Amino acid sequence: MEFKIGLAGRIIGVKSMYDEIYEMCRDYLAEGAVDDLSDGAKGFPAEGAVDFKVEVSQADINFEREKSVREAMIEGIPPQDYPDEYLETLAVYRKIAVGMLQYDTLLMHGAVVGIKNGVADSAENLSRGIEGDERDTLQDAEGKAVLFTAQSGVGKTTHLRLWLDQIPGSFVVNGDKPLLRFQNGKWDACGTPWAGKEGMQTNVTMPLAAICFLERGNQNTIERVSFMEYYPLLFQQVYRSSEPEYMTKTMELLMKIGENMPLYRLRCTMDKEAAWVAYEGIFGKNKGQNE
Repeated sequence: MEFKIGLAGRIIGVKSMYDEIYEMCRDYLAEGAVDDLSDGAKGFPAEGAVDFKVEVSQADINFEREKSVREAMIEGIPPQDYPDEYLETLAVYRKIAVGMLQYDTLLMHGAVVGIKNGVADSAENLSRGIEGDERDTLQDAEGKAVLFTAQSGVGKTTHLRLWLDQIPGSFVVNGDKPLLRFQNGKWDACGTPWAGKEGMQTNVTMPLAAICFLERGNQNTIERVSFMEYYPLLFQQVYRSSEPEYMTKTMELLMKIGENMPLYRLRCTMDKEAAWVAYEGIFGKNKGQNE
């Protein structure tokens, strides 16, 4: 099957062995995508219609299976017998992640929450009579996104759900593997269909206001942190190709995060206050006071 998808402002041609990847990408199909080859369509879309192309072979699928087994052995858990259809979705995204580097775009493991435009003046909030600092904070947050990242098991998805429950106008851009695009000196967070087992995602691109590192704590506190302190975790959380050329580009983009992105550490419990502490720390009147 051959079709086109739109991610982070780029059109990508995909040639797959199975239909599952096509179904997974339905929300991201580009205009004129090929549904199937029953009408006699052959090959990728016409030259110039896509920014780059990815094609998966059985060898790529076998690599994903072997990688999964190795990781299970390292973690001391029984390996899962994943079907080829699922492993192909991983292989496709691995190739897309490499192709996106030429467009200053990284695959980052993390959860991104966005704030809808117009929320400060929504009927709901006007009826609540919000004003002063609360309204100013909402206006500052409108149309922006925050990426939360952490070591496995800390609770990114749980914290994401707290935002959805507590913060007006919040929604999930991507719950697991968003793309981050550097363009015109600024970073954007981009939705993708690769969104973890929960599948929380929205096909949208939003300015990224901050990256926040989650850590478990006995109380909820947030502070600005330095890039060099958290560079090792950032390096761990981005997709890294073993090819020297791509690794060099990845490191160059990480340095641009250090130059252009506010970084925060949120030590938190998993109660609703944690979402408000993060929200006020990033968007409130005292934002960046610990810089």
